[in-house]
Amino acid sequence: MELAEKFLSAEDDEKTADKSPLLFYVWGHTYEFNNNDNWYIMENFAEVIANKPDVWYATNIEIYNYVEKFRSLVFSLDSKIIYNPTDTTIYFNMNEKEYSIKSGETLKVE
Repeated sequence: MELAEKFLSAEDDEKTADKSPLLFYVWGHTYEFNNNDNWYIMENFAEVIANKPDVWYATNIEIYNYVEKFRSLVFSLDSKIIYNPTDTTIYFNMNEKEYSIKSGETLKVE
C-alpha cells in the first residue's frame, strides 16, 4: 500500500514531475490470496488505486503494444520534427515539456 500511495502522489512531487512516466506493475495469482487468506490486501489496494483519471489501467499486451508504437515514432536528425506512423496517439515528455502526437501526425517541437 505504501508503494501505491507513493505512485499516486508522484505527480504532485516536484522531484518526479519532469521524469519519465511511471509504471506500477501488479503481478500475482488469485490462488495465492486464497492460500494465504489475505484477499483484503487486494481489496484495499483496489479501493486506493481505482478510478483515477490520470492512471492508465492496462494489460501486459496493451503496455507492450504501446511501447512498440512509441518506438515506431520517426524523428528528424535534430529531433525537432516527429512523425507518428502508428494508429495510436502517443504521449511523451521531451525537453521538460509534455507532448502528444496523433496517429499520422507530424509534429514540430521546440
